[in-house]
Amino acid sequence: MKKKLLVPVLFAVAISASACSSKASAPNTESTAAETTTATETTTVEETTTVPETEAASQTIPMGQATKMGDWNITVNSMQIVENIPDGYGKFTPDAGNKYLLVTMSVSNEGKQANSFLPSFSMGNDTNTKVVYGDGYEFSKTNLLGYSKSLLDSTINPLSSKEGDIAFEIPDSVASATDAIILEFSNGNEKLNFSIR
Repeated sequence: MKKKLLVPVLFAVAISASACSSKASAPNTESTAAETTTATETTTVEETTTVPETEAASQTIPMGQATKMGDWNITVNSMQIVENIPDGYGKFTPDAGNKYLLVTMSVSNEGKQANSFLPSFSMGNDTNTKVVYGDGYEFSKTNLLGYSKSLLDSTINPLSSKEGDIAFEIPDSVASATDAIILEFSNGNEKLNFSIR
């Protein structure tokens, strides 16, 4: 009779011992989950702090500083706002209420083939430009047909350079304001921002 009673008692002790050990392991699982959550939160914080560094990479470039984009080495030499642009026997005049923002620059082709700088119809990885004023107002380049100093559609041989102008037609209000003007070049995913005012 003692043997029959002893087996259920031992069985009950074994079950309660295993229950205690699984309860003891449960807090460890919870602390591991808490540690995992903390590690995830730390990673998220680190990713957030890297965003400002990316923005810092898009700082503006001052005039006179040569900067490479793709096969092009670009230097913005000067900027002026003018009522008209003389060329030979004639002149180019903007629409009423507008002025020309004229950017003079030097460009060199460091690629291995002749290439067209600022083509009129850009596709894919062609270089393009625009002017960004104040709170994000964008002005596209103006093609002055026949202008002898224009850099638009300029074919430049490898290891050669050319100096010329790019014109933008802007309203008088932008011309007379003091807000910043940025000359932005883009080529695929690359961007260059020159501070011109």
